[in-house]
Amino acid sequence: MPVIKHGDVKEVKIEAEGLKGVTKKVPVGKEAGWKDYTMRVFTIAPGGYTFKHKHDWEHINHVVSGRGKLMLEGVEHEVGEKDFAFVPPNTLHQFSNPYDKPFEFICIVPNKGEY
Repeated sequence: MPVIKHGDVKEVKIEAEGLKGVTKKVPVGKEAGWKDYTMRVFTIAPGGYTFKHKHDWEHINHVVSGRGKLMLEGVEHEVGEKDFAFVPPNTLHQFSNPYDKPFEFICIVPNKGEY
């Protein structure tokens, strides 16, 4: 499927202890024919955050809209629209949105990182 419309991808609210106000879309992955990686689109609501965690795979990120914070090994970095970020393997990290508008970003991971 060469073109996937943003509005055509199912959005799922992620509910678990340790995160707040996070939704996820998966526009490209194994089902679309990308055998090794998965592209996810996360939206973090104002005041929301992802898990604070680390694992043995990397993330490649691109901010679509809004702005937020990316914590890497205890150091916070502000990221905003059109910015890129790389989260190395085995690095403690967390995305958060302390601002008043939604924070949306693309996150590409190896398929073993898709949950």
